[in-house]
This record gives sequence, structure tokens and C-alpha cells, in this order.
Amino acid sequence: MNQTNKIIRNLCINKKTAGTKTGRAAAFLAATIILAVLLSCLVSCSGAVFVPGASFGYFIWEDASSNIHVAWSVDRKDTSFTGRITTDGAIENYELVGFEDNDRFEINKSKNSMDFEATLSKDDFSDELVFKDDNYSYIEFELKINNAYDLSRINLGAFLNNPEQGVFRIDRGYFDKISSMPIYTKHPLSGFLYKLARDMRFTVFYLFIFGAIAIEVIRITALRKNKKYNWYLFLCYGVLALLIFIVYIALKRIT
Repeated sequence: MNQTNKIIRNLCINKKTAGTKTGRAAAFLAATIILAVLLSCLVSCSGAVFVPGASFGYFIWEDASSNIHVAWSVDRKDTSFTGRITTDGAIENYELVGFEDNDRFEINKSKNSMDFEATLSKDDFSDELVFKDDNYSYIEFELKINNAYDLSRINLGAFLNNPEQGVFRIDRGYFDKISSMPIYTKHPLSGFLYKLARDMRFTVFYLFIFGAIAIEVIRITALRKNKKYNWYLFLCYGVLALLIFIVYIALKRIT
């Protein structure tokens, strides 16, 4: 009887341990997936990702049907958005999304220039202009927020990809060029990597310290009672060394 109870108790302990390890693995996998999704959203160029009512500024992108979207959003406060869009082609069709009666939109007779003026508030926090122009060589934008230029709030083809001037142009194929750029050259990742590349020694040292801390956490939580403790610990530091080498080569390519 005692032997049976001991076996049952050991089985319960093993199940609990297995459940804990499974839970840790699931949590790690979920965190990895979330980080990957967030990173892909930040550098996505198939559309400038934004959350109406939370994001603030202009977001411009081209969809799979070659429709150009110009959307603007505000974090639930009264804000004026005004703009002019001109092209050397002809705007074939357009759609106004979320426009209210007091918002203004005009297109000239030649169909190569559009003007809009829209006010957003806590109840109306996002508008969008969608248009198509298949015969242009350039499209020119002049976008303002509260009658002033705010270039840091204009996301052109990708999140945090800002124009350099108040009146700016894009050429045909601009969005395709953005999409084909390597991930490390896209905003905001390119700016972050450039800053890291300027001080290589500090970056390598920082990565080593950060990696060592992560390995210590893994050692204490997952490897401490493992029979292959030394082997796994050696493997972790080997992976860290390989990661630092890859980052070093990537940063050297940028500079």
C-alpha cells in the first residue's frame, strides 16, 4: 500500500513539473509571437499600421489594387487636418471614408488636384481618403495638422517613415521600393541600428551583458535541476556568442 501511494505521489509531482515546464514554454512562445507581430507591424510597408482613436497623424500607403490611402487619426481630441494632393496624372476615382457634413473636400475639373479640410474630435477620431491614379509619374502632398506642418506625424508607406519637407513628392513605384527594402534599412529599425553601429564596442558589450542576464534567468528557472545542466549552459553561451557575431557583421554592413 505504501509503495502504491509513493508511486502515485511521484506521478503527481512529475505531472506538476511537466505542467510547469509546458506553461513556461507556452509563455515563451506566446511572447516570441507577439514580439514578431509587433516588429512586422512597425516595419510593414503594405500598409502604415495605425489604431484609430489611439494613433495620431497621417498614414499613407498603397493597397494590392494600387489604391492610395491617405488616412488621419487623432487620440480623441479636437484637431484640424488640412491637405492638398496634386498629380501629373488624372485621378480616376476616389472614396471618402468617415467624412462628416462639416468636413470639406474638393477636386478640380482636370481631376489632378484635391483639397480637404476635416476636423476630428473625441467622437470622430479617424477619416480616410482613398483614390486611384494609374497614369502619374509623381504625386505631391502638402499635409498640415492644426494649420502647421508636423512631419514627424506623417507616416509615408511605413511607420515612422517621415518626409523631409512640408511639400513632398513620391514617384511611381515608391511603395514597391519601400516594400523591397531589407528589414534593417526600414524605419524605425534602421535608425536604431545606425545608432548602435556608431559605437560598436559598447553595443557588443551591451549585448553580452543583456545576454548573460537572460542566460542566468534561464539557468535559475529551467536548468538548475537538469541532468545536462553543464551542456545546456555551454550551449546557451555558444548561442549568445553566435548572436553577437551575427549582430557585429550586420552592423559592419550598415556602416
